[in-house]
Amino acid sequence: MDKEVLDWLLEGPAWLKYAVELQLLDTQPDVKPVLQDSSIVGIVSRLKSGSAGIPALKTGRVHYTEPGKAYWDLFFLADIGLTVRDSGLEGEAEAIFRFQSGNGSFIIPPNVQDNYFCMSAILISSLARMGYREDPRLGKYIRDILNTQMHNGGWDCYGDSFGSMESCPMDNLNILMLLGQYEQYRENPKLHGAIDLLLTHWEERTHLYGFGIGKRFKSLQYPAVKYGILRVLDVLSLFPYAVDSRAFQSMLDFVHNKAVNGKYFAEATDAAYMEFDFGQTAEPSRWLTFLINRIDRRTGL
Repeated sequence: MDKEVLDWLLEGPAWLKYAVELQLLDTQPDVKPVLQDSSIVGIVSRLKSGSAGIPALKTGRVHYTEPGKAYWDLFFLADIGLTVRDSGLEGEAEAIFRFQSGNGSFIIPPNVQDNYFCMSAILISSLARMGYREDPRLGKYIRDILNTQMHNGGWDCYGDSFGSMESCPMDNLNILMLLGQYEQYRENPKLHGAIDLLLTHWEERTHLYGFGIGKRFKSLQYPAVKYGILRVLDVLSLFPYAVDSRAFQSMLDFVHNKAVNGKYFAEATDAAYMEFDFGQTAEPSRWLTFLINRIDRRTGL
């Protein structure tokens, strides 16, 4: 990694400096400054709120497509490297498990059904990264996911009964986002079908289940709520099979070509995160630059 870019990253706010030191430099930084950062305090408070946070899930007023609410605020804290305990969200995490059914799946209002793993996996993959990886309740959930895998190796809400030869890109992405947190799945050939669909989707630019490879997909945006190149690369970088593919390298080259002196700009934003550098487009984003360098590090670049 370029030293000038690294020094620039380390000049960022406490939460970003923590992520860089923890995930790029393999040190164990002090988490206290992060938890005192006003922006992170605001995210944690929003996660605890009854209007947009985890307690609001039961009301059906929080949808997985909405940035600035429970699904993606928790995702952001997980990306930084914070744990549930660090964040003081133990009670909220346990509240998520109240939606777990007997077979392991999660049924969350307003429309997350037991077979809608693409939605629940967003929350559960964050919990896996935030200290719950070995929790037996996650093991039960993963077993249920694997039991519903289609013959082609992927997933969709309808399963093979839908009669499609393809699976859903969003289902595959979000499920791989969870399974990629476990060493035993990162090199499991049973996941190659789901990985191949994402790689082929990029190469062939097809339109699958309402998901395309257009301007929105190719724009650098965080979080990539509605299926975007940055999150696809981030998830696939966990799987050596994907990293070794021509399509992955093509996608990564496409992103690298957006760099300006090793720094990256957000190309689309959301008002919910306007106080963060990935919520504006005028200046380069340390956070996006960190994320792309994290992908590079995983791939050995």
